Amino acid sequence: MEIALHLGAHLTDQDHLVRCLMRNRAPLLKQGIAVPGPGRYRQQLRQLAFDMRGHETNAQTQEALLDGILDEDNVHRVVFSSDNFLAMSKWALNAGQLYHAAGERVQMLRHLFPEARLELFLCLRNPATFLPALAAEDQTGAVLKQIEESDLAATRWSATVAQILEAAPGVSLTVWADEDTPLLWPEVLRAVSGHAAGIDLAGWLAWYHRLVTPAGHAAMRRWFEQNPTRDDATRRRMLAALLARFVKPEALETDPLPPGWTEETVDALTDLYDEDLDLIAALPGVTLLEP
Repeated sequence: MEIALHLGAHLTDQDHLVRCLMRNRAPLLKQGIAVPGPGRYRQQLRQLAFDMRGHETNAQTQEALLDGILDEDNVHRVVFSSDNFLAMSKWALNAGQLYHAAGERVQMLRHLFPEARLELFLCLRNPATFLPALAAEDQTGAVLKQIEESDLAATRWSATVAQILEAAPGVSLTVWADEDTPLLWPEVLRAVSGHAAGIDLAGWLAWYHRLVTPAGHAAMRRWFEQNPTRDDATRRRMLAALLARFVKPEALETDPLPPGWTEETVDALTDLYDEDLDLIAALPGVTLLEP
């Protein structure tokens, strides 16, 4: 049994991934891949992960848990997705760290599936846009307080990734940059679901509604209907051309900068993020999806 856990991060997906995979449940099930509805597991897995800390789990525990979630038989892979697996959004930044308890949370989830092959998937986002977006979404002021109290130069995704790898040795971790998702979206879907290469999932273009004009989205749909994808590189090149032509100006707008931030702050954090991605790509056990 393979368990694929899509861990977020917050404000990188908004459930587009799980909605697209659920739309394709029937063809995925033919390949032995189950995509249960989030309402059947999100709260349950989170609560069970906490409740089972310190308790022994085994194959029977895993089987009973999956039987309570799945209706399908003859499944060899199950996809779970929640951006709250690692933390609630207002605690995504804590004590200057991104997802400071990521290792512990992954270890707890792994404990629920002791007999499964666990695969983890995490979309990273430039802290220069991620932190302002978290602050803009949070109505409590907790995120802004954490930002103000943090050493931003030390707020690195590589620390989060290293923590996960240390807590779950032998578990594969696939990451990608949110900024690259427009070019990688079909590849992200395939990586998480594990479906066979050469298949375009129905509705995969819905992700681009928020990025391009209606005329642009119609053009994208026509082009890909008339030109079935031959390979990932060809599709990326066409996506890049279509996005450059049809992107909505408002899609490029960013959230207001936190108090005290300047464009120099954004540039400095972006440079550190680029360096961090190179470091993460070199870590054993990590696969970085990139254009």
